[in-house]
Amino acid sequence: MDTSGLGALIAGAVLCFAGVRSLNLAVFGSGFAVGWLITEPFGATLLTALIVAVAAAVVALVLARVVFRAALFFVGGLAGAVIGAKVFGLLQPEDGSVVLLVLFVAATGFIGGLVTQRFHATALAVVCALGGAALILSGLARAFPEALGFLRDPGGDWEAVLTTAIWIVLAALGWSVQRGSGRGGLRPAGPQTRPTPQ
Repeated sequence: MDTSGLGALIAGAVLCFAGVRSLNLAVFGSGFAVGWLITEPFGATLLTALIVAVAAAVVALVLARVVFRAALFFVGGLAGAVIGAKVFGLLQPEDGSVVLLVLFVAATGFIGGLVTQRFHATALAVVCALGGAALILSGLARAFPEALGFLRDPGGDWEAVLTTAIWIVLAALGWSVQRGSGRGGLRPAGPQTRPTPQ
């Protein structure tokens, strides 16, 4: 077992299964995930990936503090960028264009932000689950490169399809856990109804 993927695995599990519980946790996890996943198509070393991931997480936290009013948009945008980075890695596993990567990640980040801003906690649970699941797969691929390396860099169509299926199932499980435990977390905006006393 290669321990280089454990950090990504742990951060991904927290984001996937508990991201909706805390905006700070979701921001940090999403920032870490974006930083980690954008280094993958370029075959970055562990140290480079870790430095970029931690820097992205810190920048994400600082930006979230500055843009507090748009925090849901920001968190959804970060998680959407994670999803975009994973999809890009599945579609262009090696030697992808940096410009195309940046445009694709920015577009999915913007869409993730809009959806989260509109649908609040429900969308946040979905994008955190998808983003966390993507990071879990990358962590597993780094930890067990011989057996699970295809989760990071699919070698063919069937490996890309299998990776996508595993990603979706893991994200669905994460979403299910978050929705079940999300009752004490973020609440969707809107009128709150109270039971009438009898």
